[in-house]
Amino acid sequence: MMDALKRQYGELASAWEDGLKQEAKRSAIAFLILYLLALGLCAGIPSLRERLISMVVGTIDSMAVTDSAGRLSALALFSNNLRACAFIMLYGLIPFVLLPALSLGMNAMILGVLAAWYIAEGIPIAVYFAALIPHGIFEIPSLIFAFAVGLYVCGQTTAMVKRREGAGSLWDCVSLISRAFLLVQAPLLAAAAFIEAHISPVIASLLTGTPVV
Repeated sequence: MMDALKRQYGELASAWEDGLKQEAKRSAIAFLILYLLALGLCAGIPSLRERLISMVVGTIDSMAVTDSAGRLSALALFSNNLRACAFIMLYGLIPFVLLPALSLGMNAMILGVLAAWYIAEGIPIAVYFAALIPHGIFEIPSLIFAFAVGLYVCGQTTAMVKRREGAGSLWDCVSLISRAFLLVQAPLLAAAAFIEAHISPVIASLLTGTPVV
């Protein structure tokens, strides 16, 4: 069992050195830039902030990540985020179309819009970070890694279509997605979902003085 796991992680490490690491760096930088851009635009243009926050709230509501009592459900958060990461990586199988990059921009924008809304409403920014950081230290790297895998796979499938020398096979791409999904995304998102549902609300309540329901 351990030998099989080592072999699978070894294959993932090979892809990391082959170019996945560069995609991860680019994805992290792009995520930060887009986050700051959304924050700056929404902080400076109230009408834009109001339109976007309505869209963000509607998107979050449509995810159905709360239980009947209105509390965040760790299972719903986990399944929703895992499904999103799976689609981000699978989008990479479509050559030439950088759909993972669009997903990157959407997620960065949501966080930036929420930060601008907190500031505009006079809510201490510490509350925003308290609600984000505990689970975000697992969830955000997981998302960025998913974006990196999607972009890396898109590069490989595009190279296949163009018949470039050294391009990986479709099976290699599917295998990489599977390894990333099981070895990276699932553990990180499971930790993030548990923290977001059970720990982040407690931390935020301590800062706001509002008891957790």
